[in-house]
Amino acid sequence: MSKMYTGTGRIFQEVQALPMDGDGLQDMKRRVKLQPHFLGESLVVIAEAEDFPSVCNENDHTIAAIDSLGRSAVITMTTGVADITQQIAALQLAAHFSNISVNEIGRISRNFIDRPANEQLRRYWEGMDVEMSDDSVEIASLLAAAFERDAEEFFSIINNSQRIVIVAEDFSSRLIGVLQWLNANGVNACGLRYRKYIVGGQDVFFNEQVVPAADPAIDAQHTKRPSPETAEPWRVKGKEYHSSRINPRLAALLDDLLIITKPSIFSVNWNNKNYFWLRGIRRHLRVRTYSRDRLEIGFFNAAPAAVGEFLEPYGLGGMEVVSIGGYSESPFVIVGTDSRFDDRWSAMLNDWLSGANPGRTRPRQPHTTTVERETDPATE
Repeated sequence: MSKMYTGTGRIFQEVQALPMDGDGLQDMKRRVKLQPHFLGESLVVIAEAEDFPSVCNENDHTIAAIDSLGRSAVITMTTGVADITQQIAALQLAAHFSNISVNEIGRISRNFIDRPANEQLRRYWEGMDVEMSDDSVEIASLLAAAFERDAEEFFSIINNSQRIVIVAEDFSSRLIGVLQWLNANGVNACGLRYRKYIVGGQDVFFNEQVVPAADPAIDAQHTKRPSPETAEPWRVKGKEYHSSRINPRLAALLDDLLIITKPSIFSVNWNNKNYFWLRGIRRHLRVRTYSRDRLEIGFFNAAPAAVGEFLEPYGLGGMEVVSIGGYSESPFVIVGTDSRFDDRWSAMLNDWLSGANPGRTRPRQPHTTTVERETDPATE
């Protein structure tokens, strides 16, 4: 037993290192399924050992996930010292993933999420507005929601490569050698050493990367970071970058949008390659420029019905309010190449950004629409 000084409140807390038993390992697996960032990066868990009966034993503490680059990751957790003989199933499962389609992954994920033990995770997915049919999960939709990106970015990269992550209390020298060899030959294999502690009466898990060995001092000497303009040009070029992605007529509309909303915004944040923010005094707008032939204006932190009701007093109630996968908190209206921002738009957008109630600061306009309806972006 030792004590740890927390600093905050000048309190000492008792800290006790504990060996992991089977129940503790099951608890860690449950936590990783719900919060996979414990492993040090962004992951979405989509399956577990029970979903691969031909490869894994049902009691294996193995889960499958997909990372933000679309790569499938086989993650296995074990107690004590991990050795090669214990990790054969992880190697086999990684190889198995290389031969299954995205549609099959969707069906496996549906079976995984329907399991009674995963009810909490299922509610979380449903809260993210993930597209699911009776027998399959739309994996691109899941990744878009989890990583706050466009589903279109994932369609061509899902499961193009595979990864292996072994989580153990320690590693044999033989297993470390194998993981190093896999990395040297193009297979992304990672070894994480974890420890379990009792701190102030609560369980705390700590992990550190063992393979590949990380030495920040050495890495810094050999790693040249790209300039922001090269890596993320939208952060540097702003309007120029977004205007270059869309139809020239829409680029002119984009200029008009920035002009008419200027009185009610305190910042324009060009912080994403597919959208940017107009941040108002009380409310915000998310403007997507993903499609060449339309702008998509999202009303942040609002329900679709509320947006429809807000548009009504300005004579824009005939516009369709749509949801886009991965952006459930921002219902969108679509602006096509034949549209124009007239006085009604100016009044509506400035009232939204400034927090004014609809119709109270502007006279009610005739019920017409200036925006040509287009197909639902969710079905692109």
